[in-house]
Amino acid sequence: MWVGTRRQFNGLMIGGLAMMITKNFSSAEMMCSCGCGEDSMDEDFMTILQNIREDMNRPLKISSGVRCAKHNARVSSTGSNGPHVPRNTGTKASDIVISGADALRLIDIARKHGVSGVGISQRGPHAKRFIHIDTLDDSHHPRPTMWSY
Repeated sequence: MWVGTRRQFNGLMIGGLAMMITKNFSSAEMMCSCGCGEDSMDEDFMTILQNIREDMNRPLKISSGVRCAKHNARVSSTGSNGPHVPRNTGTKASDIVISGADALRLIDIARKHGVSGVGISQRGPHAKRFIHIDTLDDSHHPRPTMWSY
């Protein structure tokens, strides 16, 4: 029996199939992990993410897509207004579990597709390493183009 909200259920399944945002990315994998059901991703960002995946020619595991303001404030130093928090058109960021040479290749390909922010976390177990990508601009405040965690 499903115990989440109706919005969460609708984001996960329609007619027994996952609701897809793009050919390879579902609403469920981009949804806030706190259970609130927030899943608003920016359409242009998702097109870029899909193009990156196709150029990588391999699946990309998303560890974080959308984060509601409350969840982001709990897990990130960026507070309730971080890059994963939806803006007017939705979230324009994601964290991708990847390491080693594939991580460097992801960064190169992402930059070619117009990604404006890259965060690098490559310490610890390989399963915890990730690359953050986003397409945010400096309209709200100056921000770094590349950083490490």
